[in-house]
Amino acid sequence: MHLVLIKNRLIKSWSHANQVTPATTGFNNINLHLGRRYARHDSHPLWSKAFAEFGLIPVSVEPVYKCFTGNHFVDDAFTPKHIDSAPKGLVHTRCNLMIKKPPIGGDPILDDEVIHVEEGDLWLCLASMEYHASTPIKGGERIIYSFGGLVPIEQINNLLCNTQNDLH
Repeated sequence: MHLVLIKNRLIKSWSHANQVTPATTGFNNINLHLGRRYARHDSHPLWSKAFAEFGLIPVSVEPVYKCFTGNHFVDDAFTPKHIDSAPKGLVHTRCNLMIKKPPIGGDPILDDEVIHVEEGDLWLCLASMEYHASTPIKGGERIIYSFGGLVPIEQINNLLCNTQNDLH
C-alpha cells in the first residue's frame, strides 16, 4: 500500500479536538528511558466519531493497546518504524489526534512519507497494513490521543477502491 492511495487521510483542525483530554497519570514505564510513554484507555466517548470522519465503522476497540494517550517528552524521542498485528479479516486502525506538538518534529511517518500535522489535526493510520513511525522531537513534548479500532478489511478495501476511482 502507498500513502497516496488514501484520500482525506488527514482532518485539519478536527471539530471535536477540544473535547479530548489526555491522561496525566497511569502511564506505563516500559520506554521511559527512550523518552516515551503511554497510558491505555478502554475507549473514549468520541471513538465512533473519530472513525466516522474517515467513513469507517470498527467492529471493536483494538484489544492490545486499545485507545491511549501517547507522550514523547525528551529531545530526540520518536516512535520507531513498525507495523502492528491484527486478527485475520480485520485491520488494526488508528485515528490519531495531535494534542500537543513540539516546535520541532513529532510528525507521523506513514509508509516512509512524513505527514505534517498541527495541534488539533486527526489522521488515519492503517497500523497493520503500513509501516508507521514519528519524527524525533526537539524543544518540547508531543502528546497524541490514539483511538484504536479493528476495522473489517472490506471497509478498508472499499476506502482504497473509492480513492483509486476518485483519482481517475
